[in-house]
Amino acid sequence: MWRGIVFLKKNRPPLSGYLNVQRRMYRMRKSVLTLLASTALATGLTGCVLAPQTIELSESYEIEQPAASVSRGALIRVVDNREEISSDERQSLGSRGGRLAENSPLYVQDELSAVLTRRLQDSMTQLGFGGESPLDPVKLELAVNRFRYSCNEGFLVTACSVSIRFNMMVIDGGTTFTKPYGLSESRRVAAAPVKEYNEKWVNDVLDRLWEYIFSDPELREYLGV
Repeated sequence: MWRGIVFLKKNRPPLSGYLNVQRRMYRMRKSVLTLLASTALATGLTGCVLAPQTIELSESYEIEQPAASVSRGALIRVVDNREEISSDERQSLGSRGGRLAENSPLYVQDELSAVLTRRLQDSMTQLGFGGESPLDPVKLELAVNRFRYSCNEGFLVTACSVSIRFNMMVIDGGTTFTKPYGLSESRRVAAAPVKEYNEKWVNDVLDRLWEYIFSDPELREYLGV
């Protein structure tokens, strides 16, 4: 019985210089992997700080027109009574949340009271106020007790809310009408909302509240519209 003969190739020991190169490359790869792992761990623990955002609040809203023009003067003012917002941050609506939420504010294009003053003036003009009249002008004050946008803190932003609380006061001669109005809404989100989302959402909440205020029969009756 014939058997085949297999010649086994002997592996020669690598040169010592080659071993040194291999060891250096291994140590380098290990160092790089360690650095990448440390960076990933640090990122996972700290998360990303969200950048500040500035949204544009609409300064007008079409309301129901009166049957007849009022043709009367009006004095208006908006008072920002928000306690959670410092006096030098009156453009802020709150925080976008995330890690270091205090460094991730949401701003509007101007001081909130200035934006709402222009909006209120536009609404009163639509109702017919601003013309000449022998009567003393009606006085209208909108107090902003709350106008807050907020999201949860932490690595992932999953929930946000918009909350607005106004108090409307109308002074006509020796009589005064005062009434609170408010609206809040919360949403679940997959990630921190982008500017376009926040702008549309905040304006939508404000518009719905504005519609409710200027459709209120008590307020309209007191204004004579």
